[in-house]
Amino acid sequence: MKIIPIRATTLTPFNYGHLAVQGGVATIPEIIGDRAVAFALAAALGFMRASVVLPDKDYRVHLAAMPWRISVLETKHPRLLPPLARRSDLGIEGGYPDRVRRAAASGNFKEFFSIQEVPAGQDYSGAVFGEDPFERVRDAGDAIVVRIGSNRTGMLKIERDASVETVRLNAATALLFGRRLPVERYILHETQLTGPMTLDEAASEVGTWN
Repeated sequence: MKIIPIRATTLTPFNYGHLAVQGGVATIPEIIGDRAVAFALAAALGFMRASVVLPDKDYRVHLAAMPWRISVLETKHPRLLPPLARRSDLGIEGGYPDRVRRAAASGNFKEFFSIQEVPAGQDYSGAVFGEDPFERVRDAGDAIVVRIGSNRTGMLKIERDASVETVRLNAATALLFGRRLPVERYILHETQLTGPMTLDEAASEVGTWN
């Protein structure tokens, strides 16, 4: 199993609907989840199904089919941009008929809501374990640009970074593969951080995620 320490830099702002806040949702700025990066790399390098219909969600099966495992990406200086107003129109974006839109409007559905994004220029560090994704884009240099965030509207540049010495794994992902790891910080149900590990320790653990 190869160990590829990486630095990821946001090229554009992005958001996730991590936390419910008054009038909308806010992104957790300290991390980018391991699953988000794994699927982003898979999409950028042509591993995803060529279909407009998404398969049933099965993280264990989908992650096991990928030739790499990913640590959680962390930043030492988390930042968020001021809240932005967004609108979700069920007729335009979802193609739903008027009767569905009227029913949604009479309930708890919010047409206008706010988001908070991570700014461009934010650096994160982590590691890829397994196949080296940079070998698939050798002619393009040692950088891969992927899309992340809600609706994949954010762009993230991933590069090698030999200065990375420790990483954290996602204990929730480990549990998918039958591995119970000590949790140092519980963020969300599907994002539970282990304590810092050396790259060799992390590689030894993720090597069991099959």
